[in-house]
Amino acid sequence: MKITGATVLEFRRTLDGRSWNPSMRWHERRAPLLVLRAEDGTFGIGEAWSRQSGIDSALKHLAEAVAPRLIGQTVDAGAQWPTHEAKPGLPDWVAPAAASAVDIALWDLRGKILGMPVWQLLSADNSAVRGVAAVYASGGLYRDGSTEADVARELAGYVEEGFTAVKMKIGGLALRDDIRRVGAVRDAIGPAATLWVDAVNQLTGDVAMTWCEALAQCGVGAIQAPVPFADLGAMARINRDGLPVVAAEGEHDHDRFVAMLNAKAVTWLQFCLGLCGGFSGGAQLDAMSTAFGVATTPQCFSTAILQAASLHFGAARGNAGSVEFHRFHDHLAALLPAPMRSIVDGHVRLDETPGLGLGPITLGPQPGGGEIRVHAHLGAH
Repeated sequence: MKITGATVLEFRRTLDGRSWNPSMRWHERRAPLLVLRAEDGTFGIGEAWSRQSGIDSALKHLAEAVAPRLIGQTVDAGAQWPTHEAKPGLPDWVAPAAASAVDIALWDLRGKILGMPVWQLLSADNSAVRGVAAVYASGGLYRDGSTEADVARELAGYVEEGFTAVKMKIGGLALRDDIRRVGAVRDAIGPAATLWVDAVNQLTGDVAMTWCEALAQCGVGAIQAPVPFADLGAMARINRDGLPVVAAEGEHDHDRFVAMLNAKAVTWLQFCLGLCGGFSGGAQLDAMSTAFGVATTPQCFSTAILQAASLHFGAARGNAGSVEFHRFHDHLAALLPAPMRSIVDGHVRLDETPGLGLGPITLGPQPGGGEIRVHAHLGAH
């Protein structure tokens, strides 16, 4: 079956600017989306990771270099293109992100054509898979005017919803102030819940161990992105002597993932399906990580399209120990079907709705905030 249409969409949502992490303040969230149409009228949708400062480059690349070359290809053949290589004149993440959106859309499309959910397609050779993904609630950003009690109440609320693991930001305040925040959260969620922290690459190698010692005393189970990803030596020391390290969600280069594993710099190999090559690239990384005896965890901080993709991946791959379920960046959450919104004992049980199982994509204002607009349309209407 051939691809007869491709539409590049942009999701855009204005935020109040009061929430922030150690590297940026959230005034707006934009996301590049790609819809592919097969000749029988079936649609598949994918999403590309993006730096907010470079999203226009990603939209332009999808519309001008990617989508036109997909028209006329068969649904299966389309998976062989495009490559993940960086393109001259573009930020190095743009081409890999665009390729990832294509891969996700094709898996969604194939699942719908075959009448199978993506998690079943991904696990076709493993009859033991039952479509259940372990998840953790991601939130705990800094917010102007909020208190330690406020962030503690927020994360305790996620545990009440059914999550057994949560993650919060650190590194934006002085050590003693952040430790008070973390301690308040630990007290609020109780000793049984798993607590991770995310330093957004903001610590330095010479102070990271001091932070890890204090965090461990608060019952923190792992630290995401403690230092810049290029500092493999510091990451390896932290992973060995401090706290288990989770990294690297903003990475797309296969060789750098290999370097992290070889250096024993991570306990959890983290990647974003919207950047690492979609389901196909994620499966390769997961297989490689399995060979090293390292668990994987899909990262997600965008719309329901990427959230659904991450849940399908986690439900299909036994080595994917936990999937990020973002509670701040939960854009387009109304598209998620009821099973994906139901958290029971830290898990999501996916159903057998074909493809990603999402609700229909509509243009214009969206329930819950934001809007979807057409950036470019090619081929069939």
